[in-house]
Amino acid sequence: MRLGPVILLLIFSFVKAEAGWATMAELPAVSADALQPYLATTNASIDQAAWTSFIDKLSKKKASTKSETQFLRHVFNRTHQQFLKRFTTNTTFASVFDTGAYNCLTGTILYSLILNHFRIDHQVIETNYHIFILAQTHEGEVLMEVTDPQEGFVTSAEKIALRIEQYRHQGIQPADPSLFYYQYSFDLYNVVSQNELIGLLYYNLAVESFNQKALQKAVYYLGRAIDRYASPRIEELSEILLLAVHESNLKEQEKTLCKKELQTIRYKAMVVMAKL
Repeated sequence: MRLGPVILLLIFSFVKAEAGWATMAELPAVSADALQPYLATTNASIDQAAWTSFIDKLSKKKASTKSETQFLRHVFNRTHQQFLKRFTTNTTFASVFDTGAYNCLTGTILYSLILNHFRIDHQVIETNYHIFILAQTHEGEVLMEVTDPQEGFVTSAEKIALRIEQYRHQGIQPADPSLFYYQYSFDLYNVVSQNELIGLLYYNLAVESFNQKALQKAVYYLGRAIDRYASPRIEELSEILLLAVHESNLKEQEKTLCKKELQTIRYKAMVVMAKL
């Protein structure tokens, strides 16, 4: 029986979600340096030419567009056409550029980086099984949902509220009914910072490694994740990993090292979560 924890994650509590929009000074430009921390999660590199050309074209469009909402709609459509071509559950950030493959997390990160570049205030928000963007424009709030290229750009306040309510109560949607999917025991509605998004990429790598029964890699990636954010997800996956390592065919020395690392990860998660 294969255990498959769902891939998305987040950090801050709902109270923190009301803390306000990121300030302009906090938002980095979308340069090679801005992309690199996300690409580094899999030690990847990309050809920057297509990306640079894309941002230049968006800059020209922005200069000729008076409405921020209209510009955001253009960004939403063009980014899907240029990069987000094929949705798949398990993929990396580099795959967005290499093959056009994306998932909820990697596509959302791409949009967030673009909004940062154009100094458009926004929040990346995650529920238990979903992740999306709320952008603040001069004309009002905009919701951007990367997995819905046709209807994922929402400007109506009523429809935005309805979408969020749906996301907060959305359960697991199994890609393969023959597999067992882990049900989280918590209820999340969190805002994620840019640095924490890197942690989410590492968490997904830990989940994928676990599903492939590569337990030592899973422990390694989970350690990288906890260095960037703390979440109930970390604690729950570390508990699952502890049991899996204990029952595995790893050598005793390898088991001991993995268990020590997992205990450290759980301690870090609990310390941070206790302060929230």
